[in-house]
Amino acid sequence: MASKPTVTVPQPNRVRLVVASSVMLTFISFWRAAAIVLNDLGSSAFYAGGISEEAVGKSAPWFIIGVMLFSYAVRSVYVESCSMFTRGGVYRIVKEALGSTFAKVSVSALMFDYVLTGPISGVSAGQYIVGMLNDLARLCVEKYHWPTWAAPQLNVNYASAAFAVVITIYFWWQNIKGIEESSEKALTIMKITTVMVILLLAWGTLTAV
Repeated sequence: MASKPTVTVPQPNRVRLVVASSVMLTFISFWRAAAIVLNDLGSSAFYAGGISEEAVGKSAPWFIIGVMLFSYAVRSVYVESCSMFTRGGVYRIVKEALGSTFAKVSVSALMFDYVLTGPISGVSAGQYIVGMLNDLARLCVEKYHWPTWAAPQLNVNYASAAFAVVITIYFWWQNIKGIEESSEKALTIMKITTVMVILLLAWGTLTAV
């Protein structure tokens, strides 16, 4: 008995889907999603004060308060626009409200912020850590009479830049694993940061008293 001829059915073309990162937050818990957002805000809070004080002097906190009030107004507008179910994120919302030119400017500013936030946060954290290590090294040399070669002073700029590169590569490696793994790391960092902020507030209150 002759076998039936094999019929090859053409496979349909694959459709590539692009899922926005904000949509992926719906697949993780509330605490993990909040940790991702709060880490972004918290990292900015650590260096915003120092940079603004160096630029405008002791009146820097008032400028930061002004920026936060303006941001709150922008947030109110954005929340209201989200309730209108306008799809497409910042670009689409701004385009519907103010036109194509303002939409391009808004997205460009947002991308500029995303590109700069990571390196600036890494360098700022590196400067904190390198400064602490240099203080410990100076203490060991002056108080415990360690030789200078055993406790060298690190170059703040180069060491903090190297620290930022290592941290950026590490989190890039975590992010490409998936949102479950990266959000777990963000939640762990948020827990440690919360404890540190509580200690900082308590120590600041004690110092003020």
